[in-house]
Amino acid sequence: MWFVQIIAFLVVWKVVHLLFWNLRKGAGASSLVWAMVMTFVIAVLGVIIAHTSHTAWAILLGVSVLLGIANGEYEYNRELTR
Repeated sequence: MWFVQIIAFLVVWKVVHLLFWNLRKGAGASSLVWAMVMTFVIAVLGVIIAHTSHTAWAILLGVSVLLGIANGEYEYNRELTR
């Protein structure tokens, strides 16, 4: 079961990362306010997931979605500084 959870975690993380990164690139919003809003959304989602999930699968998928969003935000911001 752990192996399946690891695969699911990695797949969801990368899919969300790529979708979010492409969404941010397409929107073209590169302001500091937008970055602050995205950081706030990540924090709110993290708190919601921590308080509402009671199963291993819910926590696993929730954390992988959060990491995907955070990774996409990081990748987008790193691209801006080049």
